[in-house]
Amino acid sequence: METTILLKDEILWNRIQSFSLDASDADFPFSKKLAKEEGWTLDFTMKAIQEYKKFVYLCCILPNGASPSETVDKVWHMHLIYTQNYWEEFCPDVLKRKLHHHPSNGGVSENMRHRNWFSETLKSYREIFQSEAPKDIWYEKEPPKITKIWLKKLRIIPLLLVLLMLSSCLGEVLSTIGTIVLSFAGIMVFGLFLSLFGSVNAEVNGKKKDDGSVGGGSSDGGGSSCSGGSSGCGSGCGGGCGGCGGGCGG
Repeated sequence: METTILLKDEILWNRIQSFSLDASDADFPFSKKLAKEEGWTLDFTMKAIQEYKKFVYLCCILPNGASPSETVDKVWHMHLIYTQNYWEEFCPDVLKRKLHHHPSNGGVSENMRHRNWFSETLKSYREIFQSEAPKDIWYEKEPPKITKIWLKKLRIIPLLLVLLMLSSCLGEVLSTIGTIVLSFAGIMVFGLFLSLFGSVNAEVNGKKKDDGSVGGGSSDGGGSSCSGGSSGCGSGCGGGCGGCGGGCGG
């Protein structure tokens, strides 16, 4: 099949193949300018130019023309900038016809039409050149499969679960820290209250002793009261620390 179709326009194919986009007298020829503009290696650029020539050949022999890949289209755009080379040499002398660039009008129906057109181009490429179009030059414009789109969307689910777990743990940690802070504040207030109460009680007992209204037993009672105050403080601290331990453990 390849021989039949190529022989049909063998002269055209040979003219396209033998045409060089690089001017022999240029210090900075087409291929080097294209490579610099697109950030491509020179080897990739030469491969892209060769695929551009195949695309042009398809445009000329297919009834509905052909649709380029993004890479091939970049080569075509660069060639169009070289207006004299393109319009005064390439089209009239090599192709023997005008080859215009028709941009898309946009919209869903137009995009669908171009996708179908591109699929037909790849099909014709396989039939005519008896090989698959190079993926690094042509593949990037193929519409993504629906299954691949959903697989990409599903990849985000584990990330969302991890973020949810982290937020839950963070909330628990903040809650625990808040409980600890509140417990410690409560202990400090309670201890301060007992300290003030003990100081006032001692001052009252001292005044009573000075006035002779209370004997030694009362003085011991005051001591006992102070001791009781200390015991209360110790009990409060023990309860507070136990609460902190329970909070941390929880």
